Amino acid sequence: MAKPSGLHILRDTGPPEGSSTYTTVVLLHGFAWHSGIFSKLVPLATDHNARLVLVNRRDYPGATPYTPEERAVLEGALTSDPAIAREQLLAYAKECAREVYALLVQFVTDNDIPPAQPEANEGGIVLVGWSFGTNWMTSLLANVASFPVNDVELAKYVRRVVFHDPPYHTLGFPSPEDPYNPLQDTAIDPADRTRIFANWVSGYYAHGDTLDTLERRTPLTSPPPTLSTLTDADRAAALYPAPGDPGGSDALLLVGGIQSGLFAALFERAIALPTAQAEGDGEGKVTDGWADVEVRNVWCDRSVWEMPWSVWNLRARLESEKKAGKALRDVTLLRLNGANHFVHWDEPERALAAFLASKSEADP
Repeated sequence: MAKPSGLHILRDTGPPEGSSTYTTVVLLHGFAWHSGIFSKLVPLATDHNARLVLVNRRDYPGATPYTPEERAVLEGALTSDPAIAREQLLAYAKECAREVYALLVQFVTDNDIPPAQPEANEGGIVLVGWSFGTNWMTSLLANVASFPVNDVELAKYVRRVVFHDPPYHTLGFPSPEDPYNPLQDTAIDPADRTRIFANWVSGYYAHGDTLDTLERRTPLTSPPPTLSTLTDADRAAALYPAPGDPGGSDALLLVGGIQSGLFAALFERAIALPTAQAEGDGEGKVTDGWADVEVRNVWCDRSVWEMPWSVWNLRARLESEKKAGKALRDVTLLRLNGANHFVHWDEPERALAAFLASKSEADP
């Protein structure tokens, strides 16, 4: 029997009335925000023939807190040799992936959702991980070939995995010269960094197309940072700083994942097609690694510098890997011009359309 998931479904819009071809969009949030930040997508579900499932990760409201033993892995990685820490965190990431997998299996078991019809761009599941939540997407893709198939063959349902505006470090890319992030700013009181980060990351930025024209610090005054437009009630329903505060689970994973090379290792495994079946876990049969599942990177060109820098590196890496003849997953890029990191709040119609758009609408 599959291990239960510790994740929490915050909201499920249910199937659109009368539809047998709807797409189920499962959304996982980022760093210090929970899935309440996707609430503006909810009223749009029916018009897009979609069912939206908003999921909170471990340590966020409604989900299972991490145990002392699980936290010890994150804490220990900060002081371990990087190679040892990477192996410890790879095992940790596999358990995170298993929890997403278990949630999807249970959801398919409990709900008569339409199977995927990739050619028609209908049905099935589109799985979205926003920002830091992209780590759960790469973890799943990196490990799914080793997860057993029992009564539910998820490969018949999951047709797209979306990296929603990921920062460069979640894909394991190196930082540029003169990087800036309030979370590492020693001039800011540690107790205030997560909240200042929330405002910084929600800004709109004017970038050029080269490294020296990436604006690191100062957002535009118009449009204003998304956080500044939220009411107190909006913030209370979506902002949850504790996991991102010093010693929080997301903060520990962020630092340990960068220091150990975890994120780079996950990304390499995630985009590579398995060359052979991995060993199972003692029950069921092994999947083929979702070889036909599309991986889509939706990126916003007015986001904070970490996101454009991420997609520039991603595009270069994909081109390099393909020239080297490596077998890769089907990775597409979709650019949202003028949008920022909170496009799902500021322009929810546009964000949902990007998750659901056909492959022909992605960047060439």
